[in-house]
Amino acid sequence: MSVSSHQLSFNHNHPSMPLDAEELARDLFERARPNDSFDDLKRRAAFNRQDAGRLRHWIRAAQAIAAQRHLRQP
Repeated sequence: MSVSSHQLSFNHNHPSMPLDAEELARDLFERARPNDSFDDLKRRAAFNRQDAGRLRHWIRAAQAIAAQRHLRQP
């Protein structure tokens, strides 16, 4: 998959990603990787397939955590 088609695929899969999911992904990533930043990962994901996969995984994990939190709220 080329980078441009991958970017289109990522945007198609996350067209309206909630801001709180991205903020949660950012927080989790930067806690786990103190010598790296989420913004740097996002920039690298544009041209590196492995980093694009990492970004997708962090976002999906954050979305799952956010969904669990939402279900727990009364």
